[in-house]
Amino acid sequence: ADDDYRLNIRVINEYPWSNLFAYNMFLRPEESELKDFEEDWLVVNAPGFMADPEVDGTRQHNFAILNFTRKIALIGGTGYTGEIKKGIFSALNFILPVDKNTLPMHCSANVGEEGDTAIFFGLSGTGKTTLSADPERKLIGDDEHGWTK
Repeated sequence: ADDDYRLNIRVINEYPWSNLFAYNMFLRPEESELKDFEEDWLVVNAPGFMADPEVDGTRQHNFAILNFTRKIALIGGTGYTGEIKKGIFSALNFILPVDKNTLPMHCSANVGEEGDTAIFFGLSGTGKTTLSADPERKLIGDDEHGWTK
């Protein structure tokens, strides 16, 4: 969310429900920023496109491909919208440490009244979101964070 670490992404989806997922997942530019918007990364999500492994060089019909040269995440053959998020977060796992001196973390975090921060690490489904939703503390976020100086 910090402007110094922001990554502009454009997401193109085949289905409206995939677009709704991306709309809710990522921060959106302000109206004033849209006129001159240029994406840093492009996500193309085509769940209805099935790859032909013999023609396309994939192992199976579904795929999620990150191209760091072209800065494109290409997703197909899967209706799992989480691939949109995982594609960008995977790219950030390489970009943030090298370009921004920042440690990307798959965690949730909250803060107490005195500014004390708690970070909850774990694989998906291990309770990070539940643990961070303490009614006595303010939620910072429940999925991905960056630790910087």
